[in-house]
Amino acid sequence: MRHAAAVGVLLVGLGAACSSTAPTPMPTPTPTPSADAGPEAASSIDSGPDAEASDAAEATSDALRVFGRKGDLTDDALPPSGPGIVLDGGFEGTVTRTWIHATVSGGAASRGDVVVLTPQASDAAGSWVQVASFHSAQTVALLDGATAADYRAAAAIVAGAEVVWFTGGDQAKYVAWKGTPLMAAVQRVYDRGGVVGGSSAGMIILGSSVNDATKTLSENITTKLAVADPYDPVIHFTQDILRLGPLGRCITDPHFIGRDRMGRLGMFMARQVKDGFATPDVLGIGVDDGAALAIDKNGIGRRLADGAAPGVYVVKGGAPDVAQSGQPLVYGALRVVKLAGSSDSYDFVRRCGNGAAQTFGIDGNALPPYPASVYAAGAETEACPP
Repeated sequence: MRHAAAVGVLLVGLGAACSSTAPTPMPTPTPTPSADAGPEAASSIDSGPDAEASDAAEATSDALRVFGRKGDLTDDALPPSGPGIVLDGGFEGTVTRTWIHATVSGGAASRGDVVVLTPQASDAAGSWVQVASFHSAQTVALLDGATAADYRAAAAIVAGAEVVWFTGGDQAKYVAWKGTPLMAAVQRVYDRGGVVGGSSAGMIILGSSVNDATKTLSENITTKLAVADPYDPVIHFTQDILRLGPLGRCITDPHFIGRDRMGRLGMFMARQVKDGFATPDVLGIGVDDGAALAIDKNGIGRRLADGAAPGVYVVKGGAPDVAQSGQPLVYGALRVVKLAGSSDSYDFVRRCGNGAAQTFGIDGNALPPYPASVYAAGAETEACPP
């Protein structure tokens, strides 16, 4: 469901373009002496529904691109039946979107409005109505240089959606959105029972702790670099971009086995404990290409994938043995539960899993720093207590 009053002015002229993928730039802004265009001002703006409705007619900049809406052009009045979370390692398969649709609508056809958020000037919404029976889907792109008015206008579009999806790319772009009315609107979608998810960089920002890639591109932070010095200056974190209950005291990492990221994820976990952002029961979540982790309203996470190979890895930590600047990481007694089958699951409320498990350690002084078998199904079976 959208707030019609909030978006009526914002989308003037888009009706004829709703079947097109061409972006429609927002009107050229009229220069004003307002001081609220900076990041600090954006984070302090009243972002409640009334504010969104009144601010939607503000002049926006070319950094805001609103693409034509796919599917039904009216608003769905569906009250969502979630909430839910999807961490997508680069999969974005039909099974993922089918799960999202069922979670928000109970499987009812042509229900649920999707807003796809991206920092890139490209339309990513078309496939949502093609592969699952959503009511509508629309892409909103916020490019570098977005103003406070842009964030408010984007928030007005998100305000009534049942699903918000963050595309892949560079998570540092999303980190810049923290504290804006847009992210407050995304939070409200989740809080009222919607689904929030993302792929790759869009997945990374959903944990309570985020490898923010503000000092270097994320792919430059390899396991080799991470375990050699957990405090290398290119490593940096941001906390609580969103507050999604099951992902409290969690940090996530996509493209997992393909880029050998177990050591990198272990370092991320060690830093959160060492720096006081998480207790020793911190969780690290790794998702392979070709897989996704779907977490339902009860906090139960299950793997989604088309094949048997891609996995989801939930690693429970503890206090690291050595996590200091200039010294290799030593992190013993880590335990990983691999979700690889339909019966495997992880309870993020009780922080226990049902699946194959194993205990291992990371030693940055050794080569390799951990056994290759950490990506295989462990010989032990873990089960949550009844």
